[in-house]
Amino acid sequence: MIRTLAGTTLALALGACGTDFTVASTPLAGTVGGQPWTFVAGETNAFLSEGENDFFAELYAATFTPCGFSSPSGNHLIVAVPKEPGEYDFSLSLNMTFVVGGSENLVATDGVVIVDEVTPTLVRGGLHGKFDGDNEVDGRFELTVCADTQ
Repeated sequence: MIRTLAGTTLALALGACGTDFTVASTPLAGTVGGQPWTFVAGETNAFLSEGENDFFAELYAATFTPCGFSSPSGNHLIVAVPKEPGEYDFSLSLNMTFVVGGSENLVATDGVVIVDEVTPTLVRGGLHGKFDGDNEVDGRFELTVCADTQ
């Protein structure tokens, strides 16, 4: 009886450590650096994704030409997006970074990323990630897959 009770207490304690994140069906939006932020366009980085299990993805609140030689400035996200469909909890090895003011990198391990579809040219999915009250995003995205990242 004591063993069962201790096991139950441990299971309850471990369950209380994690936070369940759901992903909204609306476009990806929230706050980055305490400012409103809405996803407009994103891309994978061919060089940094090569040979990895995850895409190195950059998500911006501005229009730009994906897979080009320049990216927008301003607050943005860097997200490890798995190359296989599924639902993945963020962790120390699978996380996202809120890039604030071009120089502050806030690594978030609280959240989830969902990969719905991966083709040679796009990744479709959603995420809900949080660093703190000034840095939290939730919703759906579609990224351009840049060449040589499969």
